[in-house]
Amino acid sequence: MKRLILAVITAFVATSVLPASAANVPQRERKQEHRIERGIRHGKLTPKETQRLRNQQSIIAVERAQAKQDGKITRRERADMQHDLNRLSKDIHRKKYNKKQVH
Repeated sequence: MKRLILAVITAFVATSVLPASAANVPQRERKQEHRIERGIRHGKLTPKETQRLRNQQSIIAVERAQAKQDGKITRRERADMQHDLNRLSKDIHRKKYNKKQVH
């Protein structure tokens, strides 16, 4: 009985975790775009900083589209996208809170 319960729990976790992490990338992209927009509205991002952040974001979107072309995003591709999104997130933070502001 314990094995059956463990097998059911394992199957549930395996099916629920993988699709969530695949859907996580577009959600994170939307959140980061929203953070960029707030930075623009509050005058914390210069036009050049904004363009660089959006370029990074478009590169991630292209990588995601390329990864989806074969119908499956591999664990490695997902990890690479998460790494890129983490780096973009740090860049957004650094650029929003540096001394440069739009006057």
